[in-house]
Amino acid sequence: MGTKMTKLSSPSQNNNKALILLPLYIYPSPDAWTPLLLAANRHPTLQFLVVVNPSNGPGEGDRPDENYVRVLQQLRDVENVKLVGYVYCSYGKREQGEMRRDVERYKVWGCEKRGCGVDIKGIFFDEAPADGGHVGYMAEAAGEVRSALGEEAVVVYNPGVFPDQGYWEKGDYVVVFENVAREWWGGYVRENVKKLPKELRERSVVIAHSCQGDEKERILADVRRERWGAHFLTEEGGYESWDGGWGGYVGEADEEWDGEEEGGCC
Repeated sequence: MGTKMTKLSSPSQNNNKALILLPLYIYPSPDAWTPLLLAANRHPTLQFLVVVNPSNGPGEGDRPDENYVRVLQQLRDVENVKLVGYVYCSYGKREQGEMRRDVERYKVWGCEKRGCGVDIKGIFFDEAPADGGHVGYMAEAAGEVRSALGEEAVVVYNPGVFPDQGYWEKGDYVVVFENVAREWWGGYVRENVKKLPKELRERSVVIAHSCQGDEKERILADVRRERWGAHFLTEEGGYESWDGGWGGYVGEADEEWDGEEEGGCC
């Protein structure tokens, strides 16, 4: 197995910067992941939480294909990159046993003989439910992650909307917004931002795609002002290609917050 993992800190503890949570669904053909490697090396105090997803999860074998192995082994020693595995929940309809098997497959990746010698540091639960009735379901899933990968494993839930606040009890980070960028300023989002306590905002994630014009810069300014925990902003409509502004976006994200929260979150 690789080195002992360290739990990600909140942005208030992490050089006063939010994390970049990167859903890296680009197939790792030669040089395809180079933009991440370059960004991580150029911005060593900015943390990247990178979601890997070979086949709507880990796939069926003990290790991913050789293209994945090559780039995962390049990333495993980059100190400001943590790799988390993708597991879908079907909004609470998927059996716990199926999700557990996915987590166990990611665990095997860390084995030098059976896997590829790359420790997965946590799990990104996609299609997570948001209602109060499934808090226990997700808590059980989080417990399986920490049982398999260690107590320091990072658990991210992605309902894509503002869920019941019980989800933060066992989830380290919760994606409360995944949508086209223009919806960020809509009434639903603004009303729910008001209701979300600051300590939960610092463990919440904003993912905005299809950014146009200055939307990326404006959302990043909100992330900084409102003290969000993590973000990913892209001009693309999905997560299978890099947008042309990746380098500039990472550079802006590397700027520290100044002073106290400005003007509240409304």
